[in-house]
Amino acid sequence: MLLVIWVACVFTVWPPRVAAASALLVNAAFYVLLRYAGFDEPLSMVLINMGFQALAAICVHYARSAEQSRDALARVNADLLATRALLADSARDAERLRVARELHDVAGHKLTAMRLNLRALAADPALAAREEVVVAGQLSAELLADIRQVVQSLRATTAAWTLATALRALAAPFPKPALHLTIAADVRVTDPAIAETVLRLAQEALTNAARHAGAEQVWLRIENGEAALRIDIHDDGQCGAAIREGNGIAGMRERLAALEGSLVVGRTPRGGLHLSVRLPA
Repeated sequence: MLLVIWVACVFTVWPPRVAAASALLVNAAFYVLLRYAGFDEPLSMVLINMGFQALAAICVHYARSAEQSRDALARVNADLLATRALLADSARDAERLRVARELHDVAGHKLTAMRLNLRALAADPALAAREEVVVAGQLSAELLADIRQVVQSLRATTAAWTLATALRALAAPFPKPALHLTIAADVRVTDPAIAETVLRLAQEALTNAARHAGAEQVWLRIENGEAALRIDIHDDGQCGAAIREGNGIAGMRERLAALEGSLVVGRTPRGGLHLSVRLPA
């Protein structure tokens, strides 16, 4: 029974090939021990025991497969939620930009024409002294200034693509690592390609922290600096003395290279992974 439990634990922790080879070696040693102890049919006892071990290994294998499928589905769902958040922001920004253009092109144009007509009336000596003409000119000037201010405010809001909603949606389905997000108040992302790249970087950093480093916390900070968008990501896991760059980090470098960005990979003083990203502003 202890061997059955041991095999189940081994198949939980080790890769299937390594676990199977280890189980065969242990059972061979078990057979030798039984034969040396003088059992009449040691092979039958070992084979029966291996049957229970195989059953335990199959149960553990399917349990691990189900867990991996669940995690993969959670990652895909998080990706869809984050992408939907970005698309929703994009749709709202497009609508604000349309309203700003309509105000500027239609209302602004007609108010300018009205002001020109009021100036022409004010140039007439017979109407220049009338208070109604003076008040109408002042009101038209104030209204035109207000519309310009509203248009400018709408355009500024359109340029303010905050990534907080999408990034939090990306990290929400995972119990760990927990994401601690800090975005500087002056950060504005107007390019959808840059927004998507930041999203994919955060996604890969969370996946690496959970899968390889065993991290409980991930800190992500985005700020502006020296005509570039700077992203700092680090975790509290253990990545080892020698950092091996796998497909995930290679994919990060490829995405950043397409946007003329850069990536520096290092370790924190406590042994966690530290990523420093620079993207053109």
